[in-house]
Formats: sequence, structure tokens, C-alpha cells
Amino acid sequence: MNISTRLGASAASAAATLALAVGAFGFAAPASAESIVAPSTSPTSAPAPSTSATPTASPSPTPTPTTTTPTPKPPKKKGKAKISHYKKLTKKAKRVAIKVRNDWAKIKKIGGWRAGSRYSGDHPAGRAIDVMIPSWRKNVGVGKSIASYFARHAKKYKIHYVIYRQKIWTVQNPRWRAMGNRGGATANHFDHVHISVKR
Repeated sequence: MNISTRLGASAASAAATLALAVGAFGFAAPASAESIVAPSTSPTSAPAPSTSATPTASPSPTPTPTTTTPTPKPPKKKGKAKISHYKKLTKKAKRVAIKVRNDWAKIKKIGGWRAGSRYSGDHPAGRAIDVMIPSWRKNVGVGKSIASYFARHAKKYKIHYVIYRQKIWTVQNPRWRAMGNRGGATANHFDHVHISVKR
């Protein structure tokens, strides 16, 4: 048998074997290569995982700290007079004290409210101030300028009366008059100007 015959017999044998294999497994040979359709490889759609979760309470915001507004005080100015018990003075008395503090630079201390007074209820009522004159024996002119200013502007500042150097000026009798001796420089108002305002 020559080579061609052998090759033909081998090919025929292989074809028969293939046919037997196809028949055994139930596959049919396709008519053409174009008729081969690849099976769908798209996976079965799985349900999307649930994204809903048990709601958690959102943290409450941190409360904003509250601040309290302090009671108004006279503005502090370097070198200006200190006004004692300013908050307990009436509005009219505060106005007089601020005027003195702003216009007379030599004045460093202004007395205001105090619990008791031997001669008048104006200090306990917050209606009087005592303008203390520094080195009062040398600064009589400063005291006189303050006393005379508020006597002249009594209507504007609602002045009731002014006392300085054992003399008094009142709205009812608007002239300077001597007072009785009370026994000392402070009691006789030599070292300060007393100014009382109306109710």
C-alpha cells in the first residue's frame, strides 16, 4: 500500500471515529461556521443589595454658649476721674458726673451714692455727687469753676442745689449764701463740691 492510500485510510478512519463520538454525545455538526452562536454569558441579574439601614440618630448640635450683657458702666478713660457707685446714681446725677469727669482733667475722684448722709437724703437716693478737689487749698479756682458752671447751667442739668466752701446755691434762691459751720473742711465742703439734682 503506498503512502497516498495509507493517508486516505487514516483520514477515513478518523472521520468514522469522529462520527461515532458525535453520535454518542448527541451533538450535531453545524451546517456552517456562521451558524455557531455563542451562548449568552450575561449572568443572571441578582437583586441589588438593600442599601436601607436602620436610621441612626444624628448627633445633636453643640449648644451655643450664651453670654450675658453686663450692666453699662461709664467708659473708662485713662487719667479720668473715678466715679464711685456709678450704677446707683440716677440718670441726671450720672450726666453731671460724666460732664465733670470729661471737662475737668484735674479731678480724679467723684463720690456718688452712699448708704447714709447726716444732712441730706440725696446721696442715699443717688441724686448727689461730691466732686473731690485735689490739693484743695491750692485748687480753689478749680472748685469755683465747677460750682459756678452748674449753678449757671442748672436748668440744663436739672440741678437742685450746689454747695462749695461753706456756701450754698439753690434753684429756689439762686444766689450764693453762707452756711453754718459744721466743724471741718469736709463737712463745710472746702475739699469738694456737692451737687444735687432734682428727682
